Amino acid sequence: MKEQTKRVILLVVICVVTLSVLIIALKLHENKENNSLATSDISNYLTEINYDEIENHVIEQPSAIIYVSNSSEEKTIDFEKIFIPVIKEYNLENDIIYININETTIADPFYQNAPELIFYENAEVKDVIDVSALNKSSEVEEIFKERSVIGD
Repeated sequence: MKEQTKRVILLVVICVVTLSVLIIALKLHENKENNSLATSDISNYLTEINYDEIENHVIEQPSAIIYVSNSSEEKTIDFEKIFIPVIKEYNLENDIIYININETTIADPFYQNAPELIFYENAEVKDVIDVSALNKSSEVEEIFKERSVIGD
């Protein structure tokens, strides 16, 4: 076999191996991104319930606060970065319930938009706050202060 033919074969093999490694690395990165979006850090701080359990929870706690999240959306991830410190600072872990609507079909209009906070009073929806526009922890604190969840 000629020397030049060997070099061409070696070059083709190197290109194939390089492309294979690149494709595998891209797939691993994509899987990592999907996994990080499928779970949320907020689940480390708040009790998570399923959509089916909301009615029972509101009966047990008529003044419930429910945080509706869709962990696959960037605006939810952004909000949780400012929300988690507020939860920790004011010890709200037992006051707020978390529901992740990621990949869940829900007919109830109160639970279709995320991220949002739903405030119940006497087992009825009192207020729904779209929190996706909030940019600071102080804005989240103000929402809770206005509803007497936390003190001044």
